[in-house]
Amino acid sequence: MIEIVSNGSKWYGQQPDIIETLLEVLSKNTLDPKFEKYGNFIQRNPNWLKKEIAEKYKGCTVIFGNFYSLSHVFNIITDEEELIQQLEKAINKNKQKQEYQELRKIILQ
Repeated sequence: MIEIVSNGSKWYGQQPDIIETLLEVLSKNTLDPKFEKYGNFIQRNPNWLKKEIAEKYKGCTVIFGNFYSLSHVFNIITDEEELIQQLEKAINKNKQKQEYQELRKIILQ
């Protein structure tokens, strides 16, 4: 199951971008380090506030964040391990970039 809640800056009613677009944006733009405070981009065991939502997304991972100098918010809920690992790898690669590390020092003081 894959639910793309948001992916990219869209007007209300527009379809979110596909996963491949997110992977491309991750390869070219720096993530915003402040999202480390909100689950560090990948929440394998999210804490759902409503029981019915917890049941609906039981066993799912939330991939959530945005970029520092580009508005391209992403919020993806999935239980597909291959996709989770693919996004986790791209996010971790992004976090290793020098620009991310420099921003992290400033933002997460």
